[in-house]
Amino acid sequence: MARKTIRRSQAVVPFGVGAIFDLPGQSLMSAGLDVWPDKPKCPINDDRLARRLGVTFFRAPPPAPGEGYAGALLPFVRFPLWHFCPRCRSLERSKWNETAAPRCASDLGSRFKSKPGEKKQPSCSALPEKKRYRMVPVRFITACPNGHIDDFPWELWAHRKSGENLSDVRVCNRPQLRLNYGRFSGLGGLKVVCETCESWRTMSGSAGPNSLEGLICSRNRPWLGPHGTDEECDATPRMLQRGATNLYFPKVASAILIPPFSDPLRAIIDQPHYWQVLAGNPQPDNTPDRQTVTNIATILQCDPDRLFEVTQEKMKGLEPSGDAQSEEEFRHSEYTALSEASGDDESEFVTVPQKLNEYEPFLRNILDRIVLVEKLAETRALTGFSRIDPPPYREFDTHDQDKLSLQRRNWLPAMRVYGEGLFFRFNKSVIDTWITSAVEQRVQSMIDGHHQMCEKLQRTPRQLPPRFFLLHTLAHILIRRLSFECGYGSSSLRERLYCWDEPGKEMSGILIYTAAGDSEGTMGGLVQQGKPGRLEALFRGAIQDARWCSSDPLCIESSGQGIDSLNRAACHACALLPETSCEEGNRYLDRGVLVGTPNDPGLGFFADLVSSAAAPNA
Repeated sequence: MARKTIRRSQAVVPFGVGAIFDLPGQSLMSAGLDVWPDKPKCPINDDRLARRLGVTFFRAPPPAPGEGYAGALLPFVRFPLWHFCPRCRSLERSKWNETAAPRCASDLGSRFKSKPGEKKQPSCSALPEKKRYRMVPVRFITACPNGHIDDFPWELWAHRKSGENLSDVRVCNRPQLRLNYGRFSGLGGLKVVCETCESWRTMSGSAGPNSLEGLICSRNRPWLGPHGTDEECDATPRMLQRGATNLYFPKVASAILIPPFSDPLRAIIDQPHYWQVLAGNPQPDNTPDRQTVTNIATILQCDPDRLFEVTQEKMKGLEPSGDAQSEEEFRHSEYTALSEASGDDESEFVTVPQKLNEYEPFLRNILDRIVLVEKLAETRALTGFSRIDPPPYREFDTHDQDKLSLQRRNWLPAMRVYGEGLFFRFNKSVIDTWITSAVEQRVQSMIDGHHQMCEKLQRTPRQLPPRFFLLHTLAHILIRRLSFECGYGSSSLRERLYCWDEPGKEMSGILIYTAAGDSEGTMGGLVQQGKPGRLEALFRGAIQDARWCSSDPLCIESSGQGIDSLNRAACHACALLPETSCEEGNRYLDRGVLVGTPNDPGLGFFADLVSSAAAPNA
C-alpha cells in the first residue's frame, strides 16, 4: 500500500485514535497508543495540563520519514472489514491488517446477463490476478454510545424477515452476499441478496434508532487490534454511515502556556537529560541541590539563581495536587496571567495591556482590561472520544483515556501550537446592572434545555449565569467580524471563555486567538485589530452584523433551535462558527442578549450602541 500523508496536527484531531480516515477506495482507522512508534518520542512538556489530566508528559505525532530527519509511520487498521466489488457487487470480508485493499475473487460475476451477441461475462475469480477489481469498503457500519464500533450485520440483515428480531434470525450455510442497486433512491434502492438461499432485504428501515433491536453489541474496538474487545456493554448498536459527523467526537483538553511555564529556561530544563540531573539529588525540603544547579548554569551560560528558581517551581508543580480541578479553577490562573503585562522576545507568552483612556467611551464603560496577546502557545491533548452523542464540553474524565490504549499510558497525544490573540476583561458591575428579570427570563429556556440534556445523558449540569450567554455570543460575532477585518478564516480563529461566579475568583473575559501548528505561529494581523481606532470599529461592525440575520424574523423570534434547541436567536446565517472555533459546540447562543428583540429592544447589552447607530446622523 502506498504511504498516505496527513498533517501532524491532524493525527491528534480530527484523525486521532479511533477515528476513520477515508482515502479513495479505502477506509482506515487510526490505531491505539499501544502501537505508536517508540522513536522519535517528540515529547511535549506542559506540567500544568499534565498534572490536571494525570499524565507525566505529552507526545506529538512523529514527523513522516524523509530526507535529513528521523521520522516514523503512524499505524492504522483497516475498517470496515466488509468490502464490495464494483464489478460484480459481491460482498466479502477482509482482514483488519491487510496492507492493501483486497481484490475480488468471487464467482458471482458469472450470474450477470450479457448483451445480445456478447459472450457470457467471466466471474471475477476467472480473471487474472492483476485484472481483478480492488474491492471498496461498504459505507454502513454500526456503533454504540459507549464508543464501540463494528461492521454492519450483513448476513443477519439479508436473512431477516419482516418484523423479525435480529437475535432470532437464522442464516443459511455458506451465505454468498451481493449488494445490488435498485431503481429507487435512498436506502430503499439498496438490496442485500444472499445468492445461496435467495433471501434478500433492502436497506430501508436500517437507519432508525431501534432498527437493529436484538443485536447484541460486539464490544468491538478495532483501533486496539484483535484483542481490543471491551469487557461489557448493554447498549444497542445503531447503523451509521461511515462518514457520519456523529461517528467520532474527539475530547480535547487544552491549556495556554502561562508564566512560569512559558519561561524559555523552563523549556530547556524540561529536556530529560537536564531534568534528570537537576532533580536527581533533591534536598530534604524538596529543593534542588545548589551545586548541581550551579554546574548546569555554567553549561547553559545562565544565571544560577534564576535556574534555581525555575527548577524549584517545576519541582513544586510536580507535587500531588489533591482534589481534582474544575475547568473554571484551571482557567483562573490563565485569566490572571492574561490580565497582566508579561513576557519578552524570548518568551512564549507576551501580553501588552492597553491604556483604556485611548479608547472611545462606550468601550471604556464595558471593558476594564484590553490586552494584546502578541505571542501565545497552546497545548491541545486528545483525552478520549465518544460516538453518537457529543461529549460534555470542557469536562474531562480520566477514564476516557482507557479508550486510547489497552494499557494506560503515562502520556497522551498532543500538539503544541503558536499564535496571537486579543483578551477582553469585562466590567462585572456593568454586566450585573444589565442583568434584569427580563434577561434572566430570556436565557432560562436555554438553561432548562441544558438541564434536560444532562438528565438524558446522565451528566452533572453546569452553572450557566446570564453573562455566560452574553460573553459566548459576543465572542462568536467578533470572530465572524474579525474574519473579514484581519484576513484569517473563521475556522482559524478560536474562542476561550472565562466565566465564573466563585467569590474572590470571579471571571468575565474572552480570549479570541489564532494558533498554527508550526514554530513561527501567526503574523500579527489579529493583534493589530485590538489597537485604538480599530477595536471600536470592530465592535461597532460586529454589533451591526448581529442586528440582522437573513433568517429573520424566524431566527430572532425563535424559542429554541440548533443542537437540543440550546440556542435562541442564533443560526448559521448570523452567529454559528466552524466546529474548530467554538468550545461549546455551537450551543448557548442568543443575539437577543446583545442587540435586543423586536418586542424588547432595550433587552440587549449593547442596546445604547444599537440605538445610537440607528439614530439619524449618528
